[in-house]
Amino acid sequence: MHKIYFQGKNYPCRENETILQVFMRHGVTVPFSCGNGICHVCLQRCENGLIPPKAQKGLRETLKEKGYFLTCKCIPENDMKITLPRDADLFNRAVVYKKELLAPDVCRLLLEPATQLYYHAGQFINIRNQQGEMRSYSLSSVPQEDYFLEIHIKRVPNGVMSNWIFDDLSENDELEFQGAVGSNYYVPGEQHQPLLLIGTGTGLSPLLGIVRDALSSGHTGPIHLYHGSRHPHGLYLQPVLKQLSEQYDNFHPVSCVSGQAVPGSYRVGRANDIALANHTDLKGWRVYLCGHPKMVEDMQQATQAAGANPQEIHADPFWDWASVNNASQNDTDADTAERIRCAELRNYPDPDLELWKGLDEGRLLSKVLIDFYDHVYDDPLLSPFFEGATKQRLIEKQYNFMCQVLTGEDVYFGERPRSAHHWMVISDELLDHREALMESSLRRFGVPEYLVRRFRAIEEIYRKDIVKDKPWKKIVFGKELPVEGFDEMTMDDATLCDSCQQEILVGERVQYHVRLGKVYCKECRQDSTD
Repeated sequence: MHKIYFQGKNYPCRENETILQVFMRHGVTVPFSCGNGICHVCLQRCENGLIPPKAQKGLRETLKEKGYFLTCKCIPENDMKITLPRDADLFNRAVVYKKELLAPDVCRLLLEPATQLYYHAGQFINIRNQQGEMRSYSLSSVPQEDYFLEIHIKRVPNGVMSNWIFDDLSENDELEFQGAVGSNYYVPGEQHQPLLLIGTGTGLSPLLGIVRDALSSGHTGPIHLYHGSRHPHGLYLQPVLKQLSEQYDNFHPVSCVSGQAVPGSYRVGRANDIALANHTDLKGWRVYLCGHPKMVEDMQQATQAAGANPQEIHADPFWDWASVNNASQNDTDADTAERIRCAELRNYPDPDLELWKGLDEGRLLSKVLIDFYDHVYDDPLLSPFFEGATKQRLIEKQYNFMCQVLTGEDVYFGERPRSAHHWMVISDELLDHREALMESSLRRFGVPEYLVRRFRAIEEIYRKDIVKDKPWKKIVFGKELPVEGFDEMTMDDATLCDSCQQEILVGERVQYHVRLGKVYCKECRQDSTD
C-alpha cells in the first residue's frame, strides 16, 4: 500500500485509487472539478516519487518538468510527497514598458514578459494586482509582428482593477499574469472567407489584433470591422484603422456612434444594427463579437439567424465575472451588486413558439433530449461531469427549462445555468463539443436546419454562464453558499460508504462532501498519520 505525504500527514492509498480519491476519502479539501483530467483544476506538485505518465497528459512541458500532475488521473506506483502549486510556476511576470491614454477612459499598456509567451492575437490574459484581485484583458498585439504584449483597459466606475491600473500602476513596474487563453482568434486556412467583426468600447482591442493577424497572414477575403460607442471619444485609434484600410483594399472599418452629436465621418446608430443591415446573409462568413455582453448575446442569436454557422461565431463578452465571483454578501459596491443580480436573474429570451411547434410542442424535444443524453453519458469528455446524476432527472430538468424558454410558461423551478454549472470548469472547446452532439441529435430527428440554428442560438445565450477556467462561488440573491469542503452529519437512514462500499448504519456519524454529497465512513477516514 503506497503512502501519500501531503501537508504534514501520510495518507495510505488503496489499490487502483487515485490521489484525488485518497484526499476525498480523508476529507482533505483540494480544488477539483471534472474528475477526469479535462479541466486541470486539481493540479498539484510532486516533490518526491515517480509520476505516472497518464497523470501528466495534456500538461505543458514546463509544468511536467517541475513535477506537476493531475490528482484525478494519478494512481500512485510508489510513495509520493505532494505539495501545493507555486504561484511562480502558474503566473508569469511582465514589466510595464509603456502606459498611455488612448481616450479619456481608455488606457493602453505595453508589457514586456519575462519569458517568451505563445499566444494568438485576440486571446486574453489574467492580470493580478498585489491584493490578489484578478481581471481578464484581451490582447491586441500580434506575436509575429509585436515584441510587447498590448492590452487596452477601460476605466470602470468603482472598478478595483481598472482604477489600480489608471492611478497606481506606472511604467517600469512589474505585474503578474496568467495565460494567454481563449478561442477568440484568427485561424488561417480559409483565406477567401469573408470576416465580420463587431465590437463596442475596448472590444476593439482583440478585434484589431485579429484584423492585423489576418491581414499579415495573407487573408484575401473581405474583412468588415464595425466599432461602436455611445460617444465619439470612445472611438479611439481611428488613425490606425484608416491607415490599415488604405494599405489593404479588403479591409473595411465602420465607426458608429449611438449617442448625440455625431460627427459627419461616423455612422449614426448601434454598430450591431448597422452591421446586420449591411450584411443580411452570413452563410459562409466567420464572425467575431467583442464588447458589451448584451450586444454579444443579441448578435450571437442574430448572426446565426442570418445564416452564420455557430462554429464560426467567436464571442468575447466583456462581462466582469471576476468581480461577481470575488464579491461577498457584505459587498457594498453598487456595480458588483448589480452584476450579481443580473447573473442570478437574467431574463429568459423572448418565447419562440414557431420553434416550439417545430419540436411538436415538446414531443419531439423529449426524443431529442433522450438521444442527446444517451450520447453525453457515453462521451468520455462530458460524462465525468454527471457522475451521480440520473439521466432521467437531467432530461426532465432540461425539458422543463427549454419549455419555459420557448413558450414563456412558468414550468421550470430549478437553478439557472450559471448556478447549476458554477463548479464545472468547462472550456469553449468543450462546450462546442457538447453543442455539436446536440446538433446531431436534432438532425437525427429531422428538425429543419433553420430551426437547428434557432435552437443553437438560444443555447448560445448561456455560454458566458457556463464557460470558465476555474470554479465560481455559488451566489444566490447576493449571498455566497458553501460549495466545497466537507461537513459531518448523523445518518437518519442506512447507506453505503462511497469509498469502501461497507454499510453505514442508522445513527452513525459520517463525513460528506458538500458539493458532491459523497459519504465516507469512520474507518475510511481514520487511517492517516502525522
